[in-house]
Amino acid sequence: MDKSAEEIVFSDSGCNFCEQAKKALKEIEAEKYKLPEIIERIKRDSRGDIYSCLIGTSGGIDSSMALHYAVKFGLRPLCFMLDNGYNDPKADENILQMVEKLQIPLFRYVIDLNKFKELQAAFMKGGIKNLEALTDHVLFATTYEMANKYGIKWIISGGNTATESIMPASWGEDPRDLYWIKNIFKKITGKKLKGLPVISLLREQYYRLIKQIKFFRILDFINYDKEEAIKLLQKEYGWQPYGEKHCENFFTWWFQNFYLFEKWGIDKRKAHLSSLIVSGQITRPEAMDLLAECPVYPKIRIEDKIMEYPKRSYSDYKNSEWIRKKIIWIYKFIPVKWKS
Repeated sequence: MDKSAEEIVFSDSGCNFCEQAKKALKEIEAEKYKLPEIIERIKRDSRGDIYSCLIGTSGGIDSSMALHYAVKFGLRPLCFMLDNGYNDPKADENILQMVEKLQIPLFRYVIDLNKFKELQAAFMKGGIKNLEALTDHVLFATTYEMANKYGIKWIISGGNTATESIMPASWGEDPRDLYWIKNIFKKITGKKLKGLPVISLLREQYYRLIKQIKFFRILDFINYDKEEAIKLLQKEYGWQPYGEKHCENFFTWWFQNFYLFEKWGIDKRKAHLSSLIVSGQITRPEAMDLLAECPVYPKIRIEDKIMEYPKRSYSDYKNSEWIRKKIIWIYKFIPVKWKS
């Protein structure tokens, strides 16, 4: 990690990111004994239902392993994939091979690709750093929509501390802020945003507090090692590697390795590799060797045009920061049993 993360504070032991990551790893290690109890609770909450949990999968390592362990622990998942028009065929094949072998249902959620690309173009012209906020937001919205539609109370996430403990907030903007997204689209195109799955901050709280839909990061409760995970997936499902983290989607690959790297001077590999260093899965010299290689990316023929667009920040557009802060404040007064 370096000063491309504006909030970094160096110390004798490394930096604030390393210290926070080590603390997070220690905390999840102390919670692992609860795994059987949580699995039983998921089964109990879904007794009599067709599905016990929902899993969104991209064909990547983390979501694939989340699906593998959910089935291994006796859960009955409904699996879905979001098609935003940029999926790597190898990643799609990974998904199909897994669901066929595990004999679980798969729902392919296809969004309006033209409208999504129009929204992406508005973000590019608007000078927004986190272009992937749009995919993240749509995925977040469809996940809650699917859970609510099928009466599912538990969403199994592939997010994990072992490989994702470090990511500076200054490298992106909050993808959950629908008000912000709509305002950018309106300002750039002059139109209202319609025809895509979206979710407001208040709607999210409705699903969480009233409908009691919960997320469970299953990989935090096992000894999760990335290289060992790849070997298992290849052996059990004929899983195919696709490159760096999050590169199972061509746009995400381009976003990380061209847009952030060339336009904003941000190398996300530094955070990804730092997370692996802290969790003992790679050494610092090995990571430095990987960083010495310039990142590659798929060309989409707009690279020159992209560099002409301005750079703007989250605060340059109307946003819901005050609502988010109010929700955080309100959460302090909500009983723990409602949130857990």
